Amino acid sequence: MQNRQTGTAVQPHLSVPQDTPPAGGSTHGSDRAIMLGLLGPLLLLRAGRHITPSAPKLRLVLSLLAVQANSVTRVDQLVEELWGESPPPSALTTVQTYIYQLRKLLKLDDAPPADDPARPALLSHPGGYILQLPDLSDVDANLFEQLSRRGRAELLGAHAEAAAETFRDALALWRGNVLEGVPTGPVLYAHATRLEELRRSIVTLRIEADLQLGRHHELIGELGSMVASEPTREDICAKLMVALYRSGRRVDALNVYQRMRTVLIDELGLDPAAELQRLHQLMLEANPELDLPERPAVAPQPVAVAAPPAPAQLPADIPDFVGREAQLEALTELLSGGETVRVVNVVGRPGTGKNALVVRAAREVRENFPDGQLYVDLVDADDRPTPTREVLAGMLRALGSDVVPESLGEAALLFRSWTADRRLLVVLNKASDEHLPHHLLPTGAGCAVVVVSRAPLDALSGAVRVRVPTLSTVEAVAMLASTIGQSRVDQERAAAVELVELADRLPLALRAVGARLAARPAWHLARMVERMRDENHRLTELSYGGFDVLDRFAAVFQGLSARQRWVLRRLAAAEGEPLTVAEIATRAGMSVAVVHDTLDELVDADLVEELDTREEEPLHQVPELVKLVGLSGLVGSTWWRSSV
Repeated sequence: MQNRQTGTAVQPHLSVPQDTPPAGGSTHGSDRAIMLGLLGPLLLLRAGRHITPSAPKLRLVLSLLAVQANSVTRVDQLVEELWGESPPPSALTTVQTYIYQLRKLLKLDDAPPADDPARPALLSHPGGYILQLPDLSDVDANLFEQLSRRGRAELLGAHAEAAAETFRDALALWRGNVLEGVPTGPVLYAHATRLEELRRSIVTLRIEADLQLGRHHELIGELGSMVASEPTREDICAKLMVALYRSGRRVDALNVYQRMRTVLIDELGLDPAAELQRLHQLMLEANPELDLPERPAVAPQPVAVAAPPAPAQLPADIPDFVGREAQLEALTELLSGGETVRVVNVVGRPGTGKNALVVRAAREVRENFPDGQLYVDLVDADDRPTPTREVLAGMLRALGSDVVPESLGEAALLFRSWTADRRLLVVLNKASDEHLPHHLLPTGAGCAVVVVSRAPLDALSGAVRVRVPTLSTVEAVAMLASTIGQSRVDQERAAAVELVELADRLPLALRAVGARLAARPAWHLARMVERMRDENHRLTELSYGGFDVLDRFAAVFQGLSARQRWVLRRLAAAEGEPLTVAEIATRAGMSVAVVHDTLDELVDADLVEELDTREEEPLHQVPELVKLVGLSGLVGSTWWRSSV
């Protein structure tokens, strides 16, 4: 299949004949190539042949590994999906048996072969397993999301015809309901719900693109059926009204509005939204604003010889990104101009969404860096630093270098030479003062570097610092609504506000809460609030669906010195009472000078807040979730845990 407007190859529908090898995708053609279909009944192909397991439990394990491909699927998640809250004593052994059976079925090893590290593998990992796929688009759900993002970008860029075609390609991947026939647990249910909501959104955007292209006549039947099945969907009602109006059927369009208004008043006691009322008024006035806008003629473009594509390694944008207007504006402005290499250090507390902000900003300024965008994690999955030469070699290969010198110094010189006269964006994630290779910084005046770190980097001279705070209450509630649905939030607005405050308005914590609530649609928000009020169990509630607040903070706490831990713990024990430096020094049994220096370090790491009281003596306090982790005694040295 090919997008007729862009010429880009699109992976075909997965329901192919058993002996027909699929086309497209980086791994196809190999006897180890696998493709997974989740957008309908579970479908597994290897080298084009259907090998979908029939055993329900095995299908469930495969589904969970697939939706979390290239990420760790924890054993406890597998156990919960398989048996809920009543696992048998042999649960761990049974999970191991299922993994063995899948390896045998898929012909996958516990590690990719040395001669071809890009092959798929089913890896064992501390605490879980990873289904490693060279190309995530070999899972149809991932390809659907990729096409959805492309279509959105095309629609925003006023390329309605290309967007409509891309949206059709995305929707053609669906063969039924997500994981139809697979008994889902909480994690799979949350994934299925999110994908179904995205599908609804893409259908709406495809209709919008078709309306912009003047296809209103063809849309009337489809929109009429949608309104009949969902009579309270005002967005679809508005599109049907526009389609009828542009087809010369203004009376029918006005009748659609009246029927919608009657349904809303009778069933919900609500008037139509302001946008729908305005559309109704414009139709009564026969306002020219509703006419189909003229599309400018596109001049034929000369055919150019295709050049090797520039690297575009930025991760996918997250769908629940909210707020951050000030930080986003500052970051995009910093990356959009200047005659020297721009270096930005993005810092913030664990779980604030630093990486999400950087990705959003980087994607907005991509056109400023036509020679490519590189994205590098400076540590591996176990937080071990990646050797500088290995990182540099990967960057050079992405930039088109066929040969990378063995010497680190020579490789660094090659990178500097390549970037000297080019416009390149480099994002270095998970950096620290102990591991910030300056060999990875480009030299060209048109280049920019974004370094993401937990605390400000002293070794990064000349960098502009952007701190990422927690969300505002309004933003946090909006983020929760994006996961569990606006209607649930609207029904329990007060509980939603209290819930996000108990989560410290921290995006990571909100995702954990949202995932748990999405997996349990019958729960009232007030029930979750009651559970979260218990400080002894709040951290447990904030570990769900791969989002683990304690785990993320523990990694930071383990990196603190004993002195920093002690001061932080003494301040946390103040039960939310802001203290001066002198008061903390008294509680810690340390000198004021030492405590002052230690607090500066903790404030820089965003583990302690310095309150602006307009007084000579500033006050300090510990954020709520940091306090709970610090007082839990679950992290840090034995001396630290037993000292209070």
